[in-house]
Amino acid sequence: MRKVQFYGAISIDGYLATKDNRLDWLFKTSGANEAPTKEFMQQVDTAIMGRHTYEYTMAQTTDQLINPFNPATQNIVMTSKPHAGDVHTQFTNASVTELVRELREKDGGNIWIVGGTGVLMPLLAANLVDELFIQIAPVVLGNGLPLFTAINHQQRFKLVATHQYGQLAEVHFQRLTV
Repeated sequence: MRKVQFYGAISIDGYLATKDNRLDWLFKTSGANEAPTKEFMQQVDTAIMGRHTYEYTMAQTTDQLINPFNPATQNIVMTSKPHAGDVHTQFTNASVTELVRELREKDGGNIWIVGGTGVLMPLLAANLVDELFIQIAPVVLGNGLPLFTAINHQQRFKLVATHQYGQLAEVHFQRLTV
C-alpha cells in the first residue's frame, strides 16, 4: 500500500511560513541542500497541497514543477473553488480524507502531503498519515502559519531517525499501528 508522508520544514516554534506566506527565514538557513530531498521525492508520484502552497510554489519555481525529481508527479490542489487544471495538476474541493483513502488503494508511489493545516490536520485526525519528515530550522518566528492545530484525540508516532543537515534538524516519525 502507498505511504502517506508529510515532508516539510518548520521554525523552532512550529510555523511553516510567516503570516504572509513567506519562507525567506527557511532559505536563509544553511543545510537545506544537504537533506535527502531528491531521494524522498523520487519515491513520490502524488503531491497533495492547499491552494496557497500551490500558488507560492509556482511563483517561486522557474521549472513550474512541484516535484522536479519526478516530473510525472500528479499534483492535487485542495481549493474551495476548483477549476480546470492540466495533465499534472488537478484542482478539487473533494474531502481530502476520502481522496487519500481512494489513492491509497491504487497502485503507485508514495503520496506527499505538501501543505499545512488545511491538508495535514484532517488526515492526521483520520489516522491517514503514515510518516512525518519534519525539518526544523533554528529560528523563532513568533507567529505565522502553524504546522499543527488542535485535533480531538491523541495520536502516537514513533521516532525512527534524527539527522542534522547543516543548521536543519530533521526528525522522522512513523505512525504507530494498533
